[in-house]
Amino acid sequence: MARRPIISIPRTAQIYQEMLWARRELYKDHQFFVMTEAWEKICEENDDWQIRAYHSDPSVPVKHKAGVVFFNGRMTLTTDQRLLDDAEKGCRISNFILAHELGHVALGHHATGAVVKNFQLFDGPTGLSNLPPTVEELEANYAAAFFQCGAALSDLRWGVLDLARRAASDVTYVKHARSAVLLPGFQVALDKLSTPNPRVVL
Repeated sequence: MARRPIISIPRTAQIYQEMLWARRELYKDHQFFVMTEAWEKICEENDDWQIRAYHSDPSVPVKHKAGVVFFNGRMTLTTDQRLLDDAEKGCRISNFILAHELGHVALGHHATGAVVKNFQLFDGPTGLSNLPPTVEELEANYAAAFFQCGAALSDLRWGVLDLARRAASDVTYVKHARSAVLLPGFQVALDKLSTPNPRVVL
């Protein structure tokens, strides 16, 4: 049986810092949004970013899959138009998928080799799940929840379910993200990040 990927507390804090910075480029801490709006804002402000939607057979259930392609300095999000439409309506898994793809870009995963990063649901023992098969996928999942929820993760007035609903995010990963932010060592690790990593400008 393959071992599940893990990330350290310092790395989790680093991802949180990066995604909070990216979020604050677009929104105030108290604001929530659907990811189609966030992607459109980024594309409007950066000519090298674009969204390419394809139209699938409406008689077939929508595939919960999207990908980001980085080529020749250009970033393209590719996904089914129906997934974008569902995200616009507040569908949590569709919004989480789009946030996951943004996480790959913000964390610079495209610079580590492969130029295509995909989100998809994986076959598990009890059916489809979004259990990540690699460290990069796990990092992008945390990045998604950190970007969607932001500083509200440390505000205990928000319950996990309420926060996931408000942020249109995946409940499981909002729970994981909240748990990470509340770990005793997390704030210590966050405080040590005095010199931020080079950032991808969204």
